[in-house]
Amino acid sequence: MSLAWLSFVVRIGPLVVAAVHAVERVVKAAHGKDKQDAAVDLVGTMLTAAEGIASRDLLNDAKVQEALRHAINALVALENAVAAAREARQP
Repeated sequence: MSLAWLSFVVRIGPLVVAAVHAVERVVKAAHGKDKQDAAVDLVGTMLTAAEGIASRDLLNDAKVQEALRHAINALVALENAVAAAREARQP
């Protein structure tokens, strides 16, 4: 089994975090899927700029696109849970 996927995950993970944070700061009016779409587009743009068109082609794969959306949802859910926990601790 090839571990090439692990290299991709290591490269794309920080981009997903950066894209989600950027979209959260900049795109105030949109919610849900619209914000997710913006984050997916931003990840694609960052990958294209960083690594060339080959990575963008990979993001055009339906299964990769679905996994990326799941990763974005998981990150947002984690950040929301942490924010809620912090709020609950405050007097």
